[in-house]
Amino acid sequence: MTERIIDLYLLGMEICEPQTHEEMALFPLKSQLPEGPDYITFSEALEQGVLEVTEVGPEGFVPELKAINRGKKAVLLLDGEELKGAKQNRVLNTTILVPGKSTITIPVSCVEAHRWHGQTLRMHASENVMASMIRRKKMEHVHNNLERIRSFEADQGDIWSMIDHLACSLETKSTTSAMSDIFNQKENEMESYLKSFNLIPGQKGLLVFLSGNPLGLDFISRESAFARLYRKLLRSYVLEALALKAEKTGRKDSSGSSKKESTPQFAPDKEQARAFLEEATRCQEKRFRSIGLGTDCRYRSETIIGAALEVDGSIPHLAFFPLNDSRNKSLKDKDDENFPGLRVRKSYLFSRE
Repeated sequence: MTERIIDLYLLGMEICEPQTHEEMALFPLKSQLPEGPDYITFSEALEQGVLEVTEVGPEGFVPELKAINRGKKAVLLLDGEELKGAKQNRVLNTTILVPGKSTITIPVSCVEAHRWHGQTLRMHASENVMASMIRRKKMEHVHNNLERIRSFEADQGDIWSMIDHLACSLETKSTTSAMSDIFNQKENEMESYLKSFNLIPGQKGLLVFLSGNPLGLDFISRESAFARLYRKLLRSYVLEALALKAEKTGRKDSSGSSKKESTPQFAPDKEQARAFLEEATRCQEKRFRSIGLGTDCRYRSETIIGAALEVDGSIPHLAFFPLNDSRNKSLKDKDDENFPGLRVRKSYLFSRE
């Protein structure tokens, strides 16, 4: 049996010494495998003035945006990466490598439910990648829709619901229910985590554990691109750590007072990190035509879900998340009546007519 490219990347990663803060542990990852085609990140492309991302037209269309790459190099748009501005903030539904000198339509999801207006149709860069617990659920949506109808759409209502639940858990407020407002209001609390996890020379990925359990894996093939995206990715995992901390400190005992729980120290070792990578290689692979360059590869087993962009025998980006997470399930199982602020949008926003 021919070994899959994804397996070469997963098993070929060098797992470096973990960095820890409270219940969160991060394993930096290195790799000597092919970097693949030359590309730049979304923020680099905007700085160089070679990329423009806009609404698809004057009226807009919630699940789609238009990307115009006027440069020669491909541009990497990352799954879950936030694009701010235009009529409302969005995130990418999948990782896309936009070819040089091209215009493509990209699939997105809304992360700002109470705004549908703006002074410009253009999107600009954000410091955020979608919170990891919502991102892995979105990945499930896209995986299912690719299998059923070859579509990169996600469940927009579910995403709004999970953003509301996260805002409620972290006690943040936003007049437009913007995901970015959650990040902004938790900036100070995130800082102690961000200072504890340092980018190391040669690093191209991170494998995160929370309370001793794997939380997620992200890998970028080019060191320079990963360095650009590192803080964004790290913040997405830190926000989940804060949500777990808030849930723990907010629990009440039968008398109504907060439980006084000591904070346990969780220190996963390299063997546990390697075990997660090996488990990911046992996922079934399904391949789909990518929006941009390459092939969109999807992975799923009973315990893990993942995705990778494969281009010319290389993998510019891969991400894997555990499925057996009780907190992730709780987001889905929350009834709408528990969150009266859940978003209901007019159907015309989802129609071109």
